[in-house]
Amino acid sequence: MNPAPGHSSTGLSTPVASALAYSAWWLTGGIFCWLERRDRTVRFHAAQAVVTFGAIAMLIVMCAVCAVASLSLMPSLFAFFAIAAALTWTVGVVLSGISMWKVARGDEWRIPVAAEWAERLNRASLTTSAAALP
Repeated sequence: MNPAPGHSSTGLSTPVASALAYSAWWLTGGIFCWLERRDRTVRFHAAQAVVTFGAIAMLIVMCAVCAVASLSLMPSLFAFFAIAAALTWTVGVVLSGISMWKVARGDEWRIPVAAEWAERLNRASLTTSAAALP
């Protein structure tokens, strides 16, 4: 059974699948990168979610690790790193909401820097999957 035009290989419409790719940050982006085989728009947004929110998640973890380490080395820096982690999380949540809203409306949504990395990731995965075909 072939999905109707405008639908991804997941059976969802392109805007819905693209919005869901941002819903749980890099996790759902990774799931849609893995599941989606046909719709380039969904694959792009899934890869962009992985790149953007993967970087944000790593930044949050780095701030949290620095906050914990600062308790032993320089306790006065703890508040700085804890606030930096909280602000980074807040920015991530806001960006996730904006991303879901924009792509659900059907707008072309490209996050600076992350869009270029997402295109590279998509090209690499398409090349790898094409090479795997008999």
